[in-house]
Amino acid sequence: MSEAVETRKGETAKSELDLQQWSVVSFDKCEASGLTYEAAARLMTEKEAAGVYGLCIVTDDAAANVARNRPR
Repeated sequence: MSEAVETRKGETAKSELDLQQWSVVSFDKCEASGLTYEAAARLMTEKEAAGVYGLCIVTDDAAANVARNRPR
């Protein structure tokens, strides 16, 4: 049996993948954040079908860094 994982926000889950700490990032922007990994994977599939390119799933912290460091 696996132990629960707790984050700084006080969420408790069996896996980090179940925590709402994942973002979907495209070439252009952060498409969404605060998702579970499963929800992020679903959104990524939807965005790909809609023609959004350069998608990846990263942590919310990483997505915040990408947005700050994007050239203007």
